[in-house]
Amino acid sequence: MTEEIELKPEDFEEEVNFELDEEAFKVKELHCDNCNKKMEKVSLDVDIPDTSLSIHLEAFRCSKCGKEYLSSEQAEKLDRALTVTKVIARKGVVYERAGNFDGSNVFVRFPAQMIKGGNIKAEIMPISPMEYLVHFRKTELSYKLSTLEKFAKIKLL
Repeated sequence: MTEEIELKPEDFEEEVNFELDEEAFKVKELHCDNCNKKMEKVSLDVDIPDTSLSIHLEAFRCSKCGKEYLSSEQAEKLDRALTVTKVIARKGVVYERAGNFDGSNVFVRFPAQMIKGGNIKAEIMPISPMEYLVHFRKTELSYKLSTLEKFAKIKLL
């Protein structure tokens, strides 16, 4: 039988500080669902369908049944590669926008509903001379922090 403990608000008054190692949530070991055997870490080169490209991934493989698993990080890497090849092949949703020229730059406007939020930076990666992959990331926090640093003259740790 388990003893029941009653907790009071004062039981939570002590401040607790801790740090998480960036490796804390990385998968280090897996066991096979079929065999319950410890899986070994292997390197895979996975072919991207309908292209001549492949992607290098780290996976876990069962030495008994051969079943393979990807960590969430590696699965995300594969998903991004498949998405990019789908975009390049124009098999996904395509938005057509007018390009404008201001004398020295070409710019394209994106609807605010697509981006959601201000203070963004665009990373532009050339695919070919007339094709680019654009990745938007929010910069609101870094903007606010640098503004605080400049005007309040404080050093952020």
